[in-house]
Amino acid sequence: ALFKNVNVSRCINCVIDLASEHWNVITTFGLELVDLHHILEVVLKNAFFTFNNRLYQQIYGAFMGCSVSPPCAMIMVYRMERDSIYLDSYHLASPVRHLYVRYVDDSGSLAYSKEEAIKNCKMISDRDAYGRIQWEVEYPCSEDEYIPFLDTEVKIGSDGVLSTRYYRKPQNKGITLHYNSHHQLSTKQAVASNYYKAASEVSSGSEELRYSERIVDNILVQNGYPQPRSFRNKPKKTSGNKPKTIPLTTVCIPFTSEKDSNRIRNYIKKNRVPVKPIFTPGTTLKKMFCNSRPLDKVTCVLSNPDRCNICPLISNGNCNRRGTVYEITCCVCTSAMKYQGEADRPLHYRISEHLRAASNPPAYPNNALAQHYTSMHHGKKPLFRVTILDIKQNTVKRKLSEALYINKDKPVINDKSELDNVVKYIAQ
Repeated sequence: ALFKNVNVSRCINCVIDLASEHWNVITTFGLELVDLHHILEVVLKNAFFTFNNRLYQQIYGAFMGCSVSPPCAMIMVYRMERDSIYLDSYHLASPVRHLYVRYVDDSGSLAYSKEEAIKNCKMISDRDAYGRIQWEVEYPCSEDEYIPFLDTEVKIGSDGVLSTRYYRKPQNKGITLHYNSHHQLSTKQAVASNYYKAASEVSSGSEELRYSERIVDNILVQNGYPQPRSFRNKPKKTSGNKPKTIPLTTVCIPFTSEKDSNRIRNYIKKNRVPVKPIFTPGTTLKKMFCNSRPLDKVTCVLSNPDRCNICPLISNGNCNRRGTVYEITCCVCTSAMKYQGEADRPLHYRISEHLRAASNPPAYPNNALAQHYTSMHHGKKPLFRVTILDIKQNTVKRKLSEALYINKDKPVINDKSELDNVVKYIAQ
């Protein structure tokens, strides 16, 4: 647990010291060291989180959800190593022998005895004035014992031969993409193939490879893969002498079944549609039920719904929603004619524009609602009811969703140019 045990002030000082050493070769976009110091203090010393709907501040350690924390913690450990086991930037000091490597908080080295290994680690941990960073030493008790390092086990025999094989921690539950999950078959094939590829790359010999593959076999069988060895070699596509083609537009489509995916691919190929389909798993249970920031509530743009003239018009949300596909029902019409559109901005601003256009049609001659009120309700005050149909933060997905709703519901007020705009947008 490196991140939660580092001293934030020491981390910041180590980063600033390293930046000053390499000041001539790094790009800081006009920022000075004092600016960097202030930014790091603001980011690392203002970490908040929620638990049981209560807000807490982390007062010690680097916040694990912050992207700045890993490099800052690693720079601090690097400084501890440099001040203890290195003579300079490249040469190791005694008693560290020949080799020392580290990945984040996992390090490896050579030593003649367990006592010497403990001494090496103590030299580093002693550089932490607060005594919170300690190394746990794993040392082989016999010549046949392997020592884990990341996803690999390492053994040095009495003859000096190095043996390596695949490793999974005992705490690992072996959970991976299940064979019955809602993903296309090629994704599952790639997952299984990559497991075998990793096992092969870290195995030093045939005996080690057999051991590594047995671990992968157990993982895949546990996750429902039939005959897991059949996925070992992923089929390679033959390149051939294919003619050069124009770049294709990528379109993400929710995956429903292999049959539907093949039908879509065949249609695109047969009709030479210039798009490349990417099938995504769609909305998952995690996205539906998990919320990492439960206290973040979307509020009115004005921060006061009682004074907002847009929030009361929205039947299933509020005016601060972004990335929406919406429907406006004209309440002046006896037949309740509808208009559908999309907006990346907060809904407050888009609906306000429609209200202004309907209130003053001559100033907005190209607005569909302005045209509707000119022809149907000249001189009358606009009355709207707004419904949020869909929420998509991705622009292409949002425009496609709008087009699908317009094509399905055929709202009378729309001038149908939205469908043409979607086609032009995707073709760009």
